[in-house]
Amino acid sequence: MDQKPNKKSPGPAVAAIFGAALLLAVPFIVDKEGESLTAYRDVAGVWTICHGETLGVKPGDVKTKEACRLMTHSRVGHFMTQVDNAVTLDISPATLAAHTSFAYNIGINGYRNSQALKLTNAGRLKDGCQAMMNWYTAGGKDCRKRANKCYGLIARRAAERDMCLKGVQ
Repeated sequence: MDQKPNKKSPGPAVAAIFGAALLLAVPFIVDKEGESLTAYRDVAGVWTICHGETLGVKPGDVKTKEACRLMTHSRVGHFMTQVDNAVTLDISPATLAAHTSFAYNIGINGYRNSQALKLTNAGRLKDGCQAMMNWYTAGGKDCRKRANKCYGLIARRAAERDMCLKGVQ
């Protein structure tokens, strides 16, 4: 059983954790999402651009690399703030970065209802990390089956879990 972490404490330490987590999360998400300067439908049929951005994306949208970079930094920061607000305990930068990537991929509402968050908030950090692996579908397809051509999601979940666990003692 995990050692129960402390409830969140305000102050400069929180800002330092957030900053370190952001430095981990942005390149991780960029790597996992890839980059497309033109809008496309992802495996779930959702219009997507840049590094996995779906908010307000329409067919025919085009962005520059710089616009994508700025958008991604802003959106990852937005997601991280929401994740940080949902997690009731102190967690490490690596664990916060992993939870942010997970939420960025499944959506904040999915994250708020996930076992990953519930277990984390119960102090079961390792179980919370492992629970990310339960999200293995995209567009109704079981991504554990390579024939469904979305196996990259399974690799992403494993990488998120591994990063999450690095932050757990």
